[in-house]
Amino acid sequence: MTSAANLVAALLGCAALPACAVTRGPFEPGIAAPLADGVTIAVVGGAGARGPAAQQTARALTEVLGAPTADRSAMVLLVGDYAPHRFARGRGRRAKAPAKPPVVTQATVATPRVGTRFALRGVAERHHQAGPLPSAAQAVVRVGADGRGDTISRCEARTCRIDSTAAPGVVDLVLLDLEPWGVPTDDDDAPVARIESLLDAISRLPADTPRILVLSLPVEGAYETGQGAQFGPTAMFHLLPPALARHLAAGMFVGVIAGGERSLHLSPDLTAAIQRSDRVWLRSPVWQVVSGNANDPRAGRIAHRSTWRGGIVHRPVVSTSDPGFAVVRIDGSASLTIDLVAQHRGRWHTARTRVPLRPAPHPATTGTRQLNPCPWCDDKPAGERR
Repeated sequence: MTSAANLVAALLGCAALPACAVTRGPFEPGIAAPLADGVTIAVVGGAGARGPAAQQTARALTEVLGAPTADRSAMVLLVGDYAPHRFARGRGRRAKAPAKPPVVTQATVATPRVGTRFALRGVAERHHQAGPLPSAAQAVVRVGADGRGDTISRCEARTCRIDSTAAPGVVDLVLLDLEPWGVPTDDDDAPVARIESLLDAISRLPADTPRILVLSLPVEGAYETGQGAQFGPTAMFHLLPPALARHLAAGMFVGVIAGGERSLHLSPDLTAAIQRSDRVWLRSPVWQVVSGNANDPRAGRIAHRSTWRGGIVHRPVVSTSDPGFAVVRIDGSASLTIDLVAQHRGRWHTARTRVPLRPAPHPATTGTRQLNPCPWCDDKPAGERR
């Protein structure tokens, strides 16, 4: 049997198995215990989809959100597609059942352990504002040592300003809804002007507090939204507003939190991927965590899974197409901890990775890097690349 026939047979056999998934990285059994001290941020994407993993994900999210101590709260970020919809790609269409999906209910229920919740709308919320929370749109959220997030920015018609007298925090989350840039309507450029104004206001602040960018789509998609993806790229550095791309390259953000891809994945540094896709050099490393598959709405349909129709410039260090969510933990050290919590064959597994909270700038000169769309080439010596 030829290699092509083997691949087709593997795909057909895998398509019949709901638990069939592609996983890369050090996943260990169980949900990792929380850190002894620190701030917990749960990142949930695709929470509104109707899928077989919804109830199990809701219970696991309850366990994670109940772990913080009495004097520290947890935070929840809903990064797109939280309005009820049937399938991951059935975006913009309302589900027949009016009830909120279990994961959305758990993420938004009032509990003493969850201090603040923020929602950033995705494609499912584009045509109707039916989500459980109003979209944060453009905002700067300062996360304090107690785990609560306070919005320190205020946007009006075309301008945004930031309260420079706000109390210090452990990290600033910069929430940006980029739909006005990607899908302009009615020739109204005021939303785009607000994005640029907010970024300019952030650049004038002292860089004492690390900043994390929060989007509904990745900066550089690895799978169905990336360059070379089957249905065309929607998440590329090249597609970002020029002001955001400029500030990212200059080192304004230490990391990116995003949804939008039907998988969980983490990249400690996007530098190589952005160099391949856009020939842009970042001043310092920028990590990215993507959480977009809370409910596994397409279980068993391997032909539609992101890992089989992915991009060609970016391969995450840790990734899985299993359902789950991500947890970002900040403990006051020089690095933060990111957990990818995924359900595989009815059991929960966790991949824990530490990334720098204040990464050092890249050296002024480096060796020659493979710039062609070849995400696996970094693992091979130059003489073996094809």
